Amino acid sequence: MQQEDRDIQTAATPSPGGLLRAAREQAGMSREDLAARLHLPPRVMEALEEDRFEQLPEPPYVRGYLRGCAKVLEVDAEPMISALEQATGALRERLEIAPSAMRGHDDDATPAAAATGGGRSWSMIMMIGLVLMLVLGLLLFSSVWLRDPVEPGGSGPEEPARVYPEPAVAPLATRVVPPSESSAEPRDSTPTPPVTPEAPEPLPPPETPPSSEATAAPAAAEPPPPPAGQGRLVLRFEEDSWVEITDAAGGRLLVGLMRKGSERRIEGAVPIRIFLGNAPGVRLTFNGQPMDMSGDTRADNTARFTVGRR
Repeated sequence: MQQEDRDIQTAATPSPGGLLRAAREQAGMSREDLAARLHLPPRVMEALEEDRFEQLPEPPYVRGYLRGCAKVLEVDAEPMISALEQATGALRERLEIAPSAMRGHDDDATPAAAATGGGRSWSMIMMIGLVLMLVLGLLLFSSVWLRDPVEPGGSGPEEPARVYPEPAVAPLATRVVPPSESSAEPRDSTPTPPVTPEAPEPLPPPETPPSSEATAAPAAAEPPPPPAGQGRLVLRFEEDSWVEITDAAGGRLLVGLMRKGSERRIEGAVPIRIFLGNAPGVRLTFNGQPMDMSGDTRADNTARFTVGRR
């Protein structure tokens, strides 16, 4: 009964779309003209007037659209905002009542069916428990089996420890140095020269040139400046925002709803015209220089400006 009363009250309350349509018709403006004034697609304006909220973005954006329409039509936006809150609240109540009704039907199940379901659920739990125990046993067995090949690897490092003392190159060199052995056998003096010069061969100076190459690499990685008559834009979105960007010829470079955390890089002929539906949530750079949009931001957080004027 309470749900029926709420439905009757909701039906009696004017919808936000109806209020918007009435204000537009009273102002003598067509739907397409109003959409063009707000830089919105005609389908968005149609969804607003017909209360098709499922085809619209999140409620904060819908409130922004309604405030923008009210500003263009020179009417108060609060009646449309309150009607929007009532409409979305009624929709949420319907969505919450549907699951509770389903739960009520589930409670009407017979005890025999509940007992049968309980028995099946218990057997299912037992089966799942057995499967989990088997999987756990296989994991333990595989972990132990994998450790066995690693143990010989542990003895592997011991062999190099035994090999290190074996090369007696240094003692042999010291034995060759005395003059008694060198005079007796002149052939032994020949290995001594290559032993001494081989030590100073690995010198550190060749390591210095890579530093200059490493410093030159970042400089080469910097993007080249745009060609003459072109401008480069980088937009980083800290919040969701509607964006429309056109070049000097009127061609669209970027149009649509950009999501929070995304980034767009655009290049086009200057001057470039920009419209932002949520300017405080966008960080903009033009040709590598950050842009201050506070002077172009309106009360409804929208901003319209041009960059790269000749």
